[in-house]
Amino acid sequence: MALLAKDKKGDKADSLMALGEEYYQSERYMDALDVLAEAMDVADRMGNSKIYMKAIFSIGNIYTIFDDYDQALQNYAICLKQAEKEHDMVMQTTLKTNMLMCYVMLGKQKEAEECYRAIGTLNIGDTKINRFYSYLNQALLARVKKNYKAAIYFHNQALEFAQNHQMNGKFVASQMGQIGTLYEEMNDMEKAEEWYLKCAEYAKEGHFVGSLTTSYDKLMSLYRKEGKNDLSVQYQKLFVQLSDSFFTQSEFNKKRSLISSYESQRSDRAISSLTYKNHTLTWIIIVIAALLIALILLILYIYKVNRRLIHTQRLLIEKHREYGRQLQVQNELLRSVNEEKDEADANANANANADANLLTKLQADHLLIAIAGVMEQNEVICKADFTIGTLAQMVESNTRYVSWVINKNYDKNFKSYLNEYRIRIASTL
Repeated sequence: MALLAKDKKGDKADSLMALGEEYYQSERYMDALDVLAEAMDVADRMGNSKIYMKAIFSIGNIYTIFDDYDQALQNYAICLKQAEKEHDMVMQTTLKTNMLMCYVMLGKQKEAEECYRAIGTLNIGDTKINRFYSYLNQALLARVKKNYKAAIYFHNQALEFAQNHQMNGKFVASQMGQIGTLYEEMNDMEKAEEWYLKCAEYAKEGHFVGSLTTSYDKLMSLYRKEGKNDLSVQYQKLFVQLSDSFFTQSEFNKKRSLISSYESQRSDRAISSLTYKNHTLTWIIIVIAALLIALILLILYIYKVNRRLIHTQRLLIEKHREYGRQLQVQNELLRSVNEEKDEADANANANANADANLLTKLQADHLLIAIAGVMEQNEVICKADFTIGTLAQMVESNTRYVSWVINKNYDKNFKSYLNEYRIRIASTL
């Protein structure tokens, strides 16, 4: 249900925008402001940036019709940021051109020149529209520099291009009106009158109410300056008659208040959203800080435990060494006892059997020491393949002598002797 409601609101924003553009194209500007303001609000609530951008742009255009260029620039600036995010080159170029016109009308030469340079880095793709705006932008830049001849030339180029390529008649009428204004600024009233009349006639035939109303207003002002009161009054009546049916300033002010209300609501929503995000980020930071503290405490604990383990390991190693020393002393004592016993046995049983004198006492002692040295090597005697043959090879003797020495000194065979060492090692571990 929530998704369905969202889709319906999205459709509403599109429908409102389409209706607003229809009113705008038909020059029903008051109706257009109503619908565009609502489209702007709905699109903003739904996060539909494209519809919001289009609505803001169209509202800015209506501000220029009422000569409110400062407000128009504010709308264009908001729209431009969104167009740059979406890499919409066509919208960027159109916005920059409209902003250039606003700067020209406000007499801001520096801003106009910066805007013109920015336009030069853009390309709207459509060669026809690109060429027209190239002429128009050069004309506007020349005008703000008060280079009126160049401005008239480029406006004429734009006018001819629009006519030859059958562009919307509003473009043609606009260029005629601009040329008339330039001649008026040059104090060439005759030429200015000629172009204003051309614009009025063209706009009347094409039913371009905006251009026609502007032409009547310009002619009324021009004739008043020249002292042609009859003509001034005549065009004043035409202007008033047309503007009453077209728009009124008071009505426009009401619509502007409505738009300001929508913009204020949008700002409030943005502030609320930022406040919520700020609170969320604060809690996230607190949680991260708590986790970091816990991590530091855990690292300290692990460090202390590790220190204790190292200390314990050192104690175990020292005990193992001490045990080794004690074992060595014990072996020496046992060897001494066995030597005495062997000597006594040898004296008593000198002729007991042939094996009794396999080795001399000195040879037996050397062999026994070598055997003890090997048996102290834990990693060697614990191997599964360690045999009496391995031991004999390591002490550079043979199995018969090794077996004889072990039997003679410890009164046990090699396997029992080896198992005692392995059991001792296992007990230590």
